Amino acid sequence: MAGRKVTVFALVKAKPGMEEAVKQELSALVGPTRTEEGCINYDLHQSLDHKGHFRFYENWTSKELLDRHLQSAHVQRFIAKADGLLAEPPEITLWEMV
Repeated sequence: MAGRKVTVFALVKAKPGMEEAVKQELSALVGPTRTEEGCINYDLHQSLDHKGHFRFYENWTSKELLDRHLQSAHVQRFIAKADGLLAEPPEITLWEMV
């Protein structure tokens, strides 16, 4: 996948009662991430049917730069808080356009 664009779909589920806290924490990732090398878009969505479900739709210029993003300080700060906020680990899948 080196040198090829990669699309990420990430589903994040808040613990009951933690919806607003999760929304704030995830929203805080958007600004810094959009300035990262390789980020084409980084868009956060909230489900209309399940207010505690959030999905990132991301496009990156390469898997390597996505991996660098996952090691960034702002992502690592969120990961450190995730156990207290999330109902389950995020579901992250990688895709490529055909």
